Amino acid sequence: MKLAINLLVVLLGATSAQIQTVMDRVESGMAIWGTTIAHCRENSGDGAEVDKKKFKDCKKCFSGVGDWLNEGGLARGMACLEKFEPKTIESCGEIMKKLPEVDFVQSEVNKALVCWENVHHKSIGEKCLKATGGKDMVLASLCVMNH
Repeated sequence: MKLAINLLVVLLGATSAQIQTVMDRVESGMAIWGTTIAHCRENSGDGAEVDKKKFKDCKKCFSGVGDWLNEGGLARGMACLEKFEPKTIESCGEIMKKLPEVDFVQSEVNKALVCWENVHHKSIGEKCLKATGGKDMVLASLCVMNH
């Protein structure tokens, strides 16, 4: 009987540690929203020129996602990524698809966000290197820092 009570206490403690607080969900949502807007701007043009229609379409798509941390929101978000950031789906799609299976645990959500940011930073690096003709690494590095 004592063993059963101890086991119950341990299981209760383990499950309560994995429950996200409201603040965790709000912070994740804000981080995702900031990421999407920055990515929309970056993916809507070359350099200083912005395709305003594409930027508006991107913002509209991502603003319709709602809460990314449920199955419906994740599906809507991944549809937007497929349209505006297909390289993210190629690199991070499997991580994102597994989120519902792990009940959107914060550590797994963070892995998906880091993957998404890494893809974004790589695309910026590629753009900057291409802009310099692949010859001036100092200028390319300054370009990356400017983004």
